[in-house]
Amino acid sequence: MKLYKIGAVLAVIICVIALVFSYLTWQNKLENVLEQPEEAVAQTSEKKETTKKEKPVSDISVNVKDLSANADKEVQDLLIERSDEGETVQLLIAGSAALDSGNPGYAERLKRSLETSYEDFIEVDILPLTGTSEALIGGKVDLSAGYDIVLLEPMTLMNNDRIAIEQEREHIGEFNTAVTAEVEDAIVVLHPPQPIYGAGYYLAQVSALEEFAAIYDYAYIDHWSAWPDTDNEELKDFLTEDGLPNDKGAELWAEELEAYFIAE
Repeated sequence: MKLYKIGAVLAVIICVIALVFSYLTWQNKLENVLEQPEEAVAQTSEKKETTKKEKPVSDISVNVKDLSANADKEVQDLLIERSDEGETVQLLIAGSAALDSGNPGYAERLKRSLETSYEDFIEVDILPLTGTSEALIGGKVDLSAGYDIVLLEPMTLMNNDRIAIEQEREHIGEFNTAVTAEVEDAIVVLHPPQPIYGAGYYLAQVSALEEFAAIYDYAYIDHWSAWPDTDNEELKDFLTEDGLPNDKGAELWAEELEAYFIAE
């Protein structure tokens, strides 16, 4: 009977020891598990911070100052600054369907010329927009890539009889604010859509766009001076029946934009 009691006591002691050991072992494992997320969070945060700080780097072998000599001073200064810092320039070409009209359109022609002349220093995206200049506002354009320069044709022709001149100006201003929210010193360069034969009120719209650019210090490319006048039938040779640039029109338009960004 005594042996039975002694055995029972020993069994209880062994169980208690086993429970204590198991508890301590579990606590140790639990502490290790709880510590790992803190380390992981720290590593993740560090990685995110590093990623945020990293910017595309370019091994620049071209003379950016000479190439950009025809651009507005603020555009040239930005290009030179990025070059001095060894960073690439992110450039967006945005506008109406006219940018894709032609084979290829003026946007693709300009993209090829920029990437040929500036090599890997400038990376170009093309974004055709639909509708009016309302497409520029309300976060409809994804600017998360962080564009340094946006070459914008602000849908002026598409606004005809739909959007008032003052509204278009407001849309451009909102768009510019969105661009600079991503890249503080980013620049929006404006240029008008293509001329059309027999234009009426559209002429006032384009004049208003140029005036707006001058008043609010937007860089502006006036490519209309290279086209035949809107009352000259020769203008039809550069446009499709729908009034969009044909191959010849796209080439002319691209050449004017290239002359701005690429000095010979």
